[in-house]
Amino acid sequence: MGTPAQRSVAVCGSCITRDNFNSRFNADYRRWYSVVAQSNQSSMIALMSPPVDPDVQDTDGLSDYDAWNVRSDLSRAFLDEIVAAQPEHLILDFFGDLHFGVLRLPDGRYVTDNRWKLHKTAQHASWVEAGGTRVLRPLDDPEAYFALWVEAMDRFAAHVAEHCPATRVIVHHGFYADKVVTGAGGRPRSLRRHANLPALKVGRINDFWARLDAHAVTAYGWDSIDLTAERYASVADHPWGPFWVHYSLDYYHRFLAELHVLDLAGRVPDDDAVRVAEVGDASRELVTDQAVFVRNAVRAGTERVGHLEKRGVVRALRDVTGRRAR
Repeated sequence: MGTPAQRSVAVCGSCITRDNFNSRFNADYRRWYSVVAQSNQSSMIALMSPPVDPDVQDTDGLSDYDAWNVRSDLSRAFLDEIVAAQPEHLILDFFGDLHFGVLRLPDGRYVTDNRWKLHKTAQHASWVEAGGTRVLRPLDDPEAYFALWVEAMDRFAAHVAEHCPATRVIVHHGFYADKVVTGAGGRPRSLRRHANLPALKVGRINDFWARLDAHAVTAYGWDSIDLTAERYASVADHPWGPFWVHYSLDYYHRFLAELHVLDLAGRVPDDDAVRVAEVGDASRELVTDQAVFVRNAVRAGTERVGHLEKRGVVRALRDVTGRRAR
């Protein structure tokens, strides 16, 4: 539990959630929230699979943080940590499933196929060399992966309901941004080209992510924070660099505001909770309307530039000035 002024939070997800509780993104978050347990980049399928003994060595060359990440994923330590902490809020996002998928070991257990961390270990190399492993990724066979994920989520929901009955579970709806903004007032451009990222089927990824989010909310009755309609881009000056899930810095302020709304609505009398919800709805509508306006303006501007480029210099000048160029 946090101090009397703080609310305790557990995070099971990735940087899209964890960064909201980092003073580089929300300078005064500690005034309101204390993070008491966390898991990073783990697939929910792996988390609900029987534990695997971690064998992380100094020779693997991982930082202390990355080594913790691997150990936590393999040991499933987070499941015991949330029971011990009894957080007031448990916030989930499913980046680990979308970005990595899982590695199925010969004995049927699963681990997150984290190519950034696990793949650097001798333990992973030994599994691959021994044979019998299989990589499962969401877009390779969406229906099979979804069925496996739902079965794991059913057990996770039951675990939380039994052992953390007072904990409010919040699904943080994630998405891959496909645009990046460089500098103040910069025009959104292709994130993949700007950051030299591999070509991905961003639309299919986002559709599958939305499917996971929707199931988690509807099947288990959990709350949600969903800012996907506001169309955030990545930014060149993000502290971790531009990336699919490194959003513009105003995103993290919006997230915290949404968390405030959920937190306050759960702690005040019913009539006041309705008023708090109305405040949240009104601000959300305003931001969404502004996002739609900006998006349409950018699209119109881009189409206009393309039209003028096709017209050629003389004709473009004539179109812009409304008179024959001389």
